[in-house]
Amino acid sequence: MTRAGAPARVRVGAAATLVAVVAGLSACVASAAPPPAEVRLTTAGFEPVLLETVAGTEVRFVNRSERPQRVASLGLDDGTAAVPTGAGPLDSGRLLAGATYAERLDIPGEYVVEALLDGTRTRSVVTIQVKESP
Repeated sequence: MTRAGAPARVRVGAAATLVAVVAGLSACVASAAPPPAEVRLTTAGFEPVLLETVAGTEVRFVNRSERPQRVASLGLDDGTAAVPTGAGPLDSGRLLAGATYAERLDIPGEYVVEALLDGTRTRSVVTIQVKESP
């Protein structure tokens, strides 16, 4: 036997739970990160050489060559890195063949990144344009 009013509380509780779940899902969809972007490193250089994306994107640098490479922010004459103000420089260290280096780019602006093919003076450059998130 149930008390008077108990079923009403159950219905209200269930409805409140449903509203909370829907609100939580909406927040997750609204704040979802953009899909990752890929930049491939080959013995001929970066593919693509220009990447346009939005803030919050994880950019993955994948070494598709058969030799180790290093991905790093281009150094400017004044000793700073070619990244937007407030962003830190990128540096993968030695990136072995088949390996991936990923960096989430949160600050809008232009990132200029170079790759150095291990054991050579071969270098290539990619420009990444990061725009404000919609």
